[in-house]
Order: sequence, then C-alpha cells, then structure tokens
Amino acid sequence: MKKLYLYLIYPLFTIWFASQANILNENLSIAGSKPNMYYIFIIWAISLVIAFSIGMHKCIHKSIHSKLLIPLLSIACLLFLVAVLLPYQPELNFLISELHINLSFIGLFLLLIVISLMIISLKMTYYIYPYDFYLVFIYICALGIFGANYMSVNSLVEIFLAIILPIYLVHLGEKL
Repeated sequence: MKKLYLYLIYPLFTIWFASQANILNENLSIAGSKPNMYYIFIIWAISLVIAFSIGMHKCIHKSIHSKLLIPLLSIACLLFLVAVLLPYQPELNFLISELHINLSFIGLFLLLIVISLMIISLKMTYYIYPYDFYLVFIYICALGIFGANYMSVNSLVEIFLAIILPIYLVHLGEKL
C-alpha cells in the first residue's frame, strides 16, 4: 500500500495540483492561492509530509544520529505545514505572504539538510554506494531546474523534489 501511495496516488495528486498553475513560471503557493484551492493545498501538504514520512521511516531510524535528525525533520515538516496554513496572497496581505515564503523555504532547506546529514550518517555505518551519489545527482538536477528558470522556484522544481526524494529514500531504506 505504501508503494502504491508513493508511486501512483501521491505523484498523480501532486502533478494534478501543480497543473492548477503555470508549472514553469509559478510555484505551488500560487496554485494553492487560486479560488477553491486553499483546502486542497493543505491536503497536498499533508500528503507530502506523509510521503516523506514513508520515505524516511527506515533510513532515519537506522541512522546513528537519529536522535538529532528526527527532531529536525519534525521541525522541517511543522514549518512547512504552518507555511501552507498561511495564505499566499501578496496583494491582500504582504507580510503573511512573506512569512509563508520564508517558512516554506526554511522548511525545505532544513529538510534537504536532514536528508544530507542522514546520508552522511548512514554512510558511516552501511555501504550505501551509489545512493550517496544519487542524492547529489538529485540535488544538482533540482538546482539546474531552479537555475534554468532565472533562479526562481517554480512548480517544476517543487514537483521534482516532492516526488523523487521520497521514492529515493524508500529505495535507500530497502537497501539497508
């Protein structure tokens, strides 16, 4: 059931949700701010946290630094969920929209750091080659998409990371 969720249900929902905005020029916050999409945005955010929880479950508990990483992961998810609860409507409330953007960015950045630290920690204990290089490749691809759009986060970057990272983590967890 977990693989059905990660490989089919969650990616299709993510792609459908992202298609509510211009994938190359707008981000998921804009899709979530469209009429009648706010609650769907919240449901998508919860589904994202579930996908990452499924992806990281085996890996994070086998990490020698799990006592540090689990609270950091919880903080990252909490920041992201709080950001989604704050409506992104810069024309109506600029400060709340800026807070939304900053919390989303900090949550994502913290999540990427947690994943990177977890990989480093796992590498100390397990033979995870080539999964350590796969993570670097995923990050480079995300940066390439980010840079190709004039250093702007768009839905394509968000879709890529949101779908690929949980699947990558499940595969890594199966290798351990």
